[in-house]
Amino acid sequence: MNDNIIKANMRINGLQRETISYSNFWGLVKDRATPVFIILAIIYILIEALQASGILPISVRAFVGVFEIGISIFFCYKYGYLGALLCIPTNAIAAVKMASMARMASIQVVNNAQQLTSKVLSISKQLNDYSNIVDVSSVFDVQAFNSNLDTLLRITNKTSGLLYCLSATRIAVIVACIMVTYIFEQARKNIKRLEFLANIDGVTGLYNHRYFQTRLEEEIKKADETNSSLGMIMVDLDNFKKYNDNYGHKAGDLLLSKSSNLFLANIVGQDVVCRYGGDEFAILLPDTNSDKVLLVIEQIREEFDKMVDDDEVFELPDKVTISAGYSIYPDLAKTKDELIVQADSALYRAKNMGRNNVQLYRDVFEDIKYFYDSDEKLFGGLRALLGTVSAKDKYTLGHSERVMEYAVMIAKAMGLSDERIRLIKIAALLHDIGKVEIPESVLNKSGSLTTDDRCLLQKHPVYSVDILEPLAGIDHLIDSIKYHHERFDGKGYPSGIKGDKIPLEARILCVADSFDAMLSDRPYRKGMKINEIVEELKNNSGTQFDPSAVQAFLSVLNINQAMLA
Repeated sequence: MNDNIIKANMRINGLQRETISYSNFWGLVKDRATPVFIILAIIYILIEALQASGILPISVRAFVGVFEIGISIFFCYKYGYLGALLCIPTNAIAAVKMASMARMASIQVVNNAQQLTSKVLSISKQLNDYSNIVDVSSVFDVQAFNSNLDTLLRITNKTSGLLYCLSATRIAVIVACIMVTYIFEQARKNIKRLEFLANIDGVTGLYNHRYFQTRLEEEIKKADETNSSLGMIMVDLDNFKKYNDNYGHKAGDLLLSKSSNLFLANIVGQDVVCRYGGDEFAILLPDTNSDKVLLVIEQIREEFDKMVDDDEVFELPDKVTISAGYSIYPDLAKTKDELIVQADSALYRAKNMGRNNVQLYRDVFEDIKYFYDSDEKLFGGLRALLGTVSAKDKYTLGHSERVMEYAVMIAKAMGLSDERIRLIKIAALLHDIGKVEIPESVLNKSGSLTTDDRCLLQKHPVYSVDILEPLAGIDHLIDSIKYHHERFDGKGYPSGIKGDKIPLEARILCVADSFDAMLSDRPYRKGMKINEIVEELKNNSGTQFDPSAVQAFLSVLNINQAMLA
């Protein structure tokens, strides 16, 4: 791993504080002085003040002292340096105070005892002068006094010793606090370092997909709080697989590393670059707009072209270039997942439109309006539009184009007008547009679909209608798309209508769609042979399929075998 890349990425994304020790006191306070800490600290200081005041009874003070020791260790364990800053000084003050109290108590009692003994001896001597008159022992028992004085001195010594022990206990607590704080901080550093390394891609030194997901959530939250916009760019290296196959994985890793350096060199501030997976990269640009995002990615694309042109390592018949797509939150996307899907869809649009270009995500509604009103660009535009679905289901784009060809064959064989054939072509290209609403995990499932999966997948004609219905002037297309999964016997979906109640265009699409589905290889099964499909069409004519549409298709099928091969 390139250490310089990691350091650059750390600097760019402002994460130094997460991986190095705290040298800034205010940074430490800001990070750890949570409301819970502040409340506990206030309680701790109040307890210390009560202990120092001497108001509490001795029995209570002993219990509270044990609590103080426990909470001191807890503070150091939970809050590290900040806990130590609170607990070590207070325990040090308590230790000094107790040692001072023990010393003062011992000195005071000894001094008082000496003074008292001196006075007693003086009184005793005076009384002895009257011993012939009064029995001195009955007035003052010197031996009893000396015995009581010795007891008092022993108690004083024990009390002083106890206070010295408590002082030593506080010193032991300080040592324990230091050790706990050190262990805690070392463990925290190691955990943070492991977390940091877990978020780093080993080839490029960039942040990985795992970190990208976390950071994207954080940036969206910031954008909501600051009422700002967040740009997201998806970047793909065109022809990278060919480059990898020709020059090997080591050269491919070098290209990825050089590309990463170039991306990093063109972002600033809180912008972040992540390796999304394979040869795809994701760039997040907080507090931005569409023009700024376009400027950044075009600059990256131009510099990448220059890097490839200047470096003899990158000589290939198919030049390695960059395609990119981007979207803006919340201007276009309203959620995190929408932002990813839109940027990815825009990327696939860029690749479908010849590669080595940049595309902003356009709303499906606006695209359809634009392409529908501009007949000259209609079919090329619709193919680009299907990149929206292809971003989730790679099968859909080619499938829709093939269905269009088969549907046109059937429509011509049935003698439909040029205008109806044109509308069928548009409907065929758009018939699966509703799959943008189906989870990618269902669309690309390698195993058999579950009942729930099938129920969800069967909703895509309705989703297509939801997308197309707000558009004025294409009502005659909507029914063709909505009912293309209806059966001639009324057992289809979504409405269960049958026979001539199903629009003719939808019946034609049903035959064309089913033919291509049976012919195509899917992850969970191999495609059928044409002769097998012909038998299926014949066997289901009048039940699943409109007999007239099946007859028309079979009549031209033999003529077009070469096209189907």
